[in-house]
Amino acid sequence: MKKIFAIVTMLVSLLVAVSTGFTATASAAGQQYPSFVDGAALVQPVDKTKLLSKLREIESKHGIRCAVLTVKTTQGMNIRDYAQSVQDQYFANAPKGSILMVISMDNRKWHITTDKTMRTKIIDDVVTGDLKDAFINDLKKGRYAAAFTNYGNKVDELMTYYEKNGEAYDPSKEFSFGAGAVAAIISFLIGGGVKKGMIASMSNVTNAVEAGQYLKRDTFNLIGSNDRYLYTHTTVVPKAKSRDNDSGSSGGTGGHGGGGGSF
Repeated sequence: MKKIFAIVTMLVSLLVAVSTGFTATASAAGQQYPSFVDGAALVQPVDKTKLLSKLREIESKHGIRCAVLTVKTTQGMNIRDYAQSVQDQYFANAPKGSILMVISMDNRKWHITTDKTMRTKIIDDVVTGDLKDAFINDLKKGRYAAAFTNYGNKVDELMTYYEKNGEAYDPSKEFSFGAGAVAAIISFLIGGGVKKGMIASMSNVTNAVEAGQYLKRDTFNLIGSNDRYLYTHTTVVPKAKSRDNDSGSSGGTGGHGGGGGSF
């Protein structure tokens, strides 16, 4: 009887150990947390299902977490700090990095945060550049499902670029200074040729040695002149600051990257 009890105890202990290990693994992968949480109720149920499927597809394809969170308010917390806190708590253990978009409706702000790994694959300038441009117009017009879908598609595109080229997409490297120099030289030569042709076509125009030769005599007679200086009053008006409501700021804290702005 004692032997049977010992065997049963051992089996139960083994089962508990396996179950605990599975839970820990799932927690480490972060897969129990959905990729789309619509706390502000911006998306219709049918679109929510499609969006969730799309984000999961991107995550599976690249081994990352690509998530969207909408909230009614951040309770006075800076949206960047709020986004980073959520990422650290729920999306921190993705093997190849994580990226999270947070939308706060009380002040109509957005922020995209990348963890330390993802920041090397999608740089900050791209977050507030190409990535923002992919969704900001739809976001401003209230087409939230389209905005979040375009966000996911752009992340997919940027990750594909990284996997293909072994480095993050950087728009500053797209410009060829050699090609720019050649274009400038060609433009200069064409412009010079056009100017020379135009001057040559003006047969009634000749060069003058001094400015006085251009004056038509006996057409102007100055009788007298007088300069009277009174005073100067200077008014300084502060220059208005730009308030482009979809402009953003880049970077994060604690190793995070990304950027955000208003809509």
